[in-house]
Amino acid sequence: MFTKTFFSTVAAAALFVASASAICPGYKYGISQAGNNGPWQVFDDSCNVVHQVTAKNPCTVGVFDCNAAQTTPTKLHLNDHDYACVPDSNPDSCNGQPIQVCCN
Repeated sequence: MFTKTFFSTVAAAALFVASASAICPGYKYGISQAGNNGPWQVFDDSCNVVHQVTAKNPCTVGVFDCNAAQTTPTKLHLNDHDYACVPDSNPDSCNGQPIQVCCN
């Protein structure tokens, strides 16, 4: 009985640690693009929404610099700081929203 309880506790702890892992390792923020008309959400590395842009083209409102096609953020302007953004190389998501770019 002890062995079964012990392994169940270890398995539950491992699952909790895996679900609590941060997005965009080594970066401060991750950005999700929720479709053509937004919102674009900026998450901290613990999946808390720290900013949201709901403009038809978020690339034109001063929060993001974007690629030439105006589809992907290349820079984030937040709290008087500029953060360079790169494509997310991990299959990260926050609150069900896939992270497209990581910013630091």
